[in-house]
Amino acid sequence: MSGQSRAARLARVRDVQEKMRQLEEWRLGELVREETRLRETERELLETLGSQSLMQGLFLEGKAAALRRNDVVLRETQAREAVAREKVQKAQATEKRLERAADKAEATERAATERSELLLALEDHLAARAASFE
Repeated sequence: MSGQSRAARLARVRDVQEKMRQLEEWRLGELVREETRLRETERELLETLGSQSLMQGLFLEGKAAALRRNDVVLRETQAREAVAREKVQKAQATEKRLERAADKAEATERAATERSELLLALEDHLAARAASFE
């Protein structure tokens, strides 16, 4: 082990976990944007189906196929989004646990340092007192 304290190591691990959580949030954001784009495409396709045009019948089959393809991609995106949401929640929980552990380790180290300093002060006081009685 290096000379780092437990609190410092936990803080470093917490920082890494924070970056991992941010990465998962970014991935989730990308999936949400993709879902929004797919829904917009679906809305546009549905709007064009309602148009009354002589040429409309020629493109009906193609538009229906495009709607089906879009729906398949939309469902896949929603499934990946659900997985990404779960990963974000797990990353947040892990980050919180690490934060609490780092805080606890830091408090423990502060208490140990304070105790050590108080013991040294007490020893100095007792040594000075013993010397004054001689």
